Amino acid sequence: MKERPMTSTRRAGPARPLLIAALLILAAALAAALLRPRPATTSTPAPQTASQASPAATAASSTLPARVMDARVVAVPPGIRETSVFATLRSTGDADVRLTEVSSPAAGHAMLMVTRTEDNMTGMSMTDALTLPAGGTLTLSDTGDHLMLMDLTEPLQPGQTIPITLTDDQGRSLTIQAPVMKP
Repeated sequence: MKERPMTSTRRAGPARPLLIAALLILAAALAAALLRPRPATTSTPAPQTASQASPAATAASSTLPARVMDARVVAVPPGIRETSVFATLRSTGDADVRLTEVSSPAAGHAMLMVTRTEDNMTGMSMTDALTLPAGGTLTLSDTGDHLMLMDLTEPLQPGQTIPITLTDDQGRSLTIQAPVMKP
């Protein structure tokens, strides 16, 4: 009797990491789809400047040359441990600002994210920096670059305000107060 070679239905290569990456991208895409801005029923708050953002930012001698408009954190269902942050940053300086860090006491860690489309496929990934151009704007949105809060310390409730600190490559920072809003 001739022995048959053993065969396996398991794929060779890094299937598990690819599956995890695909699930993370799917979750982020779902969150982005759910986070599309809806028409506001209340007035839009005035833009925050570095000196208005928070007492901590005011006390700092080195604040980012930027104003923040339309900042918001997406409310997510209980059990979901990550969410997105959107805003528009407007430069008040004459040089580009390279944002290299984001943090919030509401999250175990936070990430700067970029969204790219290549070969009709859109995906997002963590990046080391986002650039606010001199005299220009950086839009953080559900369809583009944005911030992610990961390992939320507690469920976020609509109406709650979350402090989020942005830091650049020169150590300057700006803390914004972003309301939690339903998608």
